[in-house]
This record gives sequence, C-alpha cells and structure tokens, in this order.
Amino acid sequence: MRPLDRPFTMGQLLTLQQKTVSVLIYGKRYDIPVSVSEHQLLTAIAQDEIVLLPVNFERTRLLLDIPETSPHLERELKDFADSDESVKDLLKEGV
Repeated sequence: MRPLDRPFTMGQLLTLQQKTVSVLIYGKRYDIPVSVSEHQLLTAIAQDEIVLLPVNFERTRLLLDIPETSPHLERELKDFADSDESVKDLLKEGV
C-alpha cells in the first residue's frame, strides 16, 4: 500500500454503474470512475445499508487502499459518525 500523502474525505455510496460510482459528499453528488477490480469490490459491499468510501480531496478517484490503521481514516470516520468508537468498530457497523 502506498502511504497517504494528501487529504481525503468520505463519501456515501449512492449508485454503482459499470464504469462509475456515484457518491454523496457534503450533500453534493460526485460521479467517480472505477476500475474493473474496484467495481468488483464495490459490487460485493454495495449490499450493505450504508457504505462509506474514501475519496481523494479533489473528488476524482477512490482511495480503496488506505490501511485501517491510518490516522487520517480514523479522523474522517470519527468526524462523519461523531463517535468515539474505534475505526474497526465503525467499519464493521458500516457507520
């Protein structure tokens, strides 16, 4: 995994198409291109009620290779959920 060197945000998965995923970030919809492998992964997890995806700050691509132990990921999830739960608990719950 590559280190995270730029800020990112979390987007809620809205719809998944063959070549794009639509996410909701702060009330605005963004269509982000996805690779075949990203589409396969998203298809598997899209059945959950709420799916949060890490998106680069420019809202142009997904950042699916962020490790669960990333302090940036922990901060973003806590801000989103307004919770003191651990990142692993939040990820299991789907926030």
